Amino acid sequence: MLSSIRWSRRFMALGLMLALFAAPARASAQTQSGAPAVQLFLFQYSPGPAWRAGVPMREQGLGPHASYMRQLQTEGRLFAGGGYTSDDGGMAIVACANEAEARAILAADPAITAGIFVAEFRHWVPRFRTDQPLPGG
Repeated sequence: MLSSIRWSRRFMALGLMLALFAAPARASAQTQSGAPAVQLFLFQYSPGPAWRAGVPMREQGLGPHASYMRQLQTEGRLFAGGGYTSDDGGMAIVACANEAEARAILAADPAITAGIFVAEFRHWVPRFRTDQPLPGG
């Protein structure tokens, strides 16, 4: 497994995020340096009250949501995200210091505030992983 430092360099070079796989098994865990550990959260998006039935996702007014996701990626908070092939929602994996920060990120998502999407929020601790980047990106 790559060290947190090596992951940080790799993801920063790719513009994704830093120290992703330093995620702890417990929410209260800290890194060896004593700094808060990064935790992972899943946002599973599905059509909300403002979703227009029969209209493709690309025509649902998700430009502000896409800009927000790019901003999170630039900030190193978004690990991966994108739409489902079924064209009716998507998923994002974000890295945050704690649940409150993750919930604030989700609450500020323009697709959520506009009601285009609703989202299921999940705290995630990966138990199995590879040191390879995600395929298909």
